[in-house]
Amino acid sequence: MPQDMVILAVPGVQLLDVSGPLDVFTEANRILKRQVYRTSVMSTDSLTIHSSSGVRVLADRLLSEKEVISANTFLVAGAPEMAGFLPEAGVLAAISRHCLQSQRYGSICSGALLLAQTGLLKGKRVTTHWACASELARYPEVRVDADALYVVDGRLRTAAGVTSGLDLALRLVEEDLGREVALDVANNLVMFFRRPVNQTHFTRSTAVTLSGRSAFQDLLRWSTSNLQSVKTVTMMAAHINLSERHLSRLFRQELSVAPAQWLERERVAKAKLLLAQGLPAKVVSSECGFSGVDVMRRAFTRVTGMTPGVYTRFTAAGNSS
Repeated sequence: MPQDMVILAVPGVQLLDVSGPLDVFTEANRILKRQVYRTSVMSTDSLTIHSSSGVRVLADRLLSEKEVISANTFLVAGAPEMAGFLPEAGVLAAISRHCLQSQRYGSICSGALLLAQTGLLKGKRVTTHWACASELARYPEVRVDADALYVVDGRLRTAAGVTSGLDLALRLVEEDLGREVALDVANNLVMFFRRPVNQTHFTRSTAVTLSGRSAFQDLLRWSTSNLQSVKTVTMMAAHINLSERHLSRLFRQELSVAPAQWLERERVAKAKLLLAQGLPAKVVSSECGFSGVDVMRRAFTRVTGMTPGVYTRFTAAGNSS
């Protein structure tokens, strides 16, 4: 009997959050020459869903229908404006019913923000798109892993930003049908079976909106512009005429991170740019303010999950494809 794989799409849904996982499941059917998965799209209001790209998606059924599908997997797709999507209590209750009656449930990208409104993420470890990780972390008792491409916590499955919905779908195929079938799906769709990066690889700190005091923002700009000479958090605190303890409180309040961790991430972000330009590791470590190549290697691995050498080969391969 086919396994029902249901994806809930809200108005303005990110099309790839829906189509990507569906293509993974359908490819598994094609490889096995039988219908292992029966896929469907559910809508919160109208059967016609206008995606963020302008493409219209025709849903198979409405969330408001009384019959609850006992799906194998129920996933909530994301949308660029999901943070502003505040549905009525009845919608949240219906989402909860579908999740609880499914063998697995979860979200793709910013769909985690909608799922969090149901309370089902309480006490759970989850991920979401890096740009809305701080928003998700505001929900009580939700443990957000902003670096992961996908997270498994019991029956819950959450994927990070957009294309990582394919990574999650491939993981589900592996759970259901085994590694060999999942490898065949990955090969046929020309995608990594296990991507050699985590979500930090795609994070652009310049895209993060900074709030709070202008002096604090000036400190961030000064630090990122002078990474070669800004060696310690003490220097940062002195620049803004604050104690290190007070500076730590500001960083926690504004960016939810310790200043030393932020400084390390900025060094690594700059190192990624310089390595991609083909500069040697010794030059890169100096330009980024690391005390040596070994120190840079440890920090780079800690932040990105790979060594500078692996990153250089990965980016070189991407540029040549």
